[in-house]
Amino acid sequence: MFTIRPTNRSELSVAVSLEEHREAADSAAWSGSGRAWHQQVFEEPTQEHLVGETRGGIVGFAVLSGIGSPGIELNRIVLSHQWRGDGIARMFLRELIARAYGRHAARQVWLNVRSTDEDSLAFYSSEGFVLDGSRPSIRFSPDGSTATLTVMTHQRP
Repeated sequence: MFTIRPTNRSELSVAVSLEEHREAADSAAWSGSGRAWHQQVFEEPTQEHLVGETRGGIVGFAVLSGIGSPGIELNRIVLSHQWRGDGIARMFLRELIARAYGRHAARQVWLNVRSTDEDSLAFYSSEGFVLDGSRPSIRFSPDGSTATLTVMTHQRP
């Protein structure tokens, strides 16, 4: 069984540790990371910090931004590398989308994906997200280069 729920402040260290894996660290470099970043999410009423749990433990976290607006951004979604390939990422994404539409009355959910990340682009496309333009990254990648981000949107069914 997989569930999502609001993150407790005492669990922030778990979220920070999930970012230490290489793939999450690459994303965190342009979208924000670290304990201070997570604490700031808690202070912002238009953001929601959530954890995903299964088998009695936290397996990932996500941040929804733009709460209260018609378009909610899936700002971050990080899953422990140990749980990849088990269908948990797909369940996590579906629960986040359902929460955005159900609890927060969004009309669309959107996200940014690094344009060169073909696996993520394919994954989000398979879950109903469509390409909705691109924009240059305003942050730098870990190697110092910039990256183009692809905007993808999911419309409320």
